Amino acid sequence: MAETFLFNIAERVVEKIVGLTVDEVRLAFNVKTDLKKLEDTMISIKAVLLDAEHKQHQSEKLRLCMRKLRGIFYDAENVIDDFKCEALRKQDAVNHPNINNLKVRLLGSCCLPLSFSSFSLSFSSKMSPKIKDINGRLGELATEWNSFDLRQCSDNRHVFRRETISFVHSSDVIGRDEDKENIISMLMKPSEDQNVPVIPIVGLGGLGKTTLAQLAFNDDRVTSLFPLRIWI
Repeated sequence: MAETFLFNIAERVVEKIVGLTVDEVRLAFNVKTDLKKLEDTMISIKAVLLDAEHKQHQSEKLRLCMRKLRGIFYDAENVIDDFKCEALRKQDAVNHPNINNLKVRLLGSCCLPLSFSSFSLSFSSKMSPKIKDINGRLGELATEWNSFDLRQCSDNRHVFRRETISFVHSSDVIGRDEDKENIISMLMKPSEDQNVPVIPIVGLGGLGKTTLAQLAFNDDRVTSLFPLRIWI
């Protein structure tokens, strides 16, 4: 079940919070307390998640609670990614002060700014209610979560991360033309508000998300319009 991966999601979010760069932390100048609270809560929940994953099949209430947590964790990850993208935009403004429309590309697992936008001090204020909302939702689940009497246990699992490349044989791929065209159509549209457009490709493992990203990444229309691309 999807809840089995909750520990990995929590671990990834905590790593992103701890790994915020100096520029990203500066963007969070008036939400540092809320971010620290989020980090501490995530670490506390993560400590007992392995036990929860073992016990979820015995309790429908625990399973439902973990589903709620999964949604909150994803929202938390999106907020942290917003800080990273805004920091890239800000750095872009410093490095290219005379460029009004710097086009870079976001595709698959690559996250870079699509267009130039001036840094706004209101960004942190905009993010503050989002972080407070996440902390509030976690607080609302706290009583229910603590009632399961979960215990901390060590992680003996071995996780192998798959490294991907951008190349793909398009002739070997069948049935993804429509999805590819939808992504390319979004990539070809100009950014009206100069914000970073994020095109997520989501789904369970094995559905072909990476292959779809590779198809769009190597399409002639994309390479023609964006000669400078990067695959991470």
